[in-house]
Amino acid sequence: MPTNSDPTNSDHRELACEQVRRPYLLRSLLLFFGVCAFGVVDAIVKGHHGGVRNAIGNVSAPWAILPFFAGALVLPHRRAVGALAGAAGSVAALASYFSVRASGSDIGGQGGVFAAAGNRWFLLGLVGGLALGAGGAWLAACRRWGLLLAVVASLLVLEPAVRVLWATTKSDPLGTFVPSHFVWSAEILIGCALAIGVRFRRAWRQ
Repeated sequence: MPTNSDPTNSDHRELACEQVRRPYLLRSLLLFFGVCAFGVVDAIVKGHHGGVRNAIGNVSAPWAILPFFAGALVLPHRRAVGALAGAAGSVAALASYFSVRASGSDIGGQGGVFAAAGNRWFLLGLVGGLALGAGGAWLAACRRWGLLLAVVASLLVLEPAVRVLWATTKSDPLGTFVPSHFVWSAEILIGCALAIGVRFRRAWRQ
């Protein structure tokens, strides 16, 4: 019969739950601060400038990769948890972005305009974040890290390709859709490098 000084089964279960919750909370906090930092940095880089800085700020693929990774990295690797993490990550990053854009003319004089159109972007971020977060969590649960990186590589490569195709079908000047050939070339090269890395990883494991 256990005494008051001996740990009971309930005490053991409570201690085990506490040990399990700690990495969940720590990783969730790191993810939260990471997505907020992403939104802030993206807003600062874009600012009210043109050229390369504006082109970097207009790259969309990282905004899709962010909830995808949030769902993959959050614990536990469950699709429902990943979906919530992806949606929360997108909303937090957008809130940080719009807050910085609206905070002063030195960073973005048109912040009020972006804030007024924010509802559309928040809705897209919420819906897309749910889907991408669930997908990331599912791949992480299956230990399909190579496929996860392949999806990221595809997003990076396909964005410039889709925009060029869109400009071609609309007979619009490519300059309106490719404001910086340097930035989009770098995006394609990074995506190709990831794809090659995944291919070599599979070959090495075999």
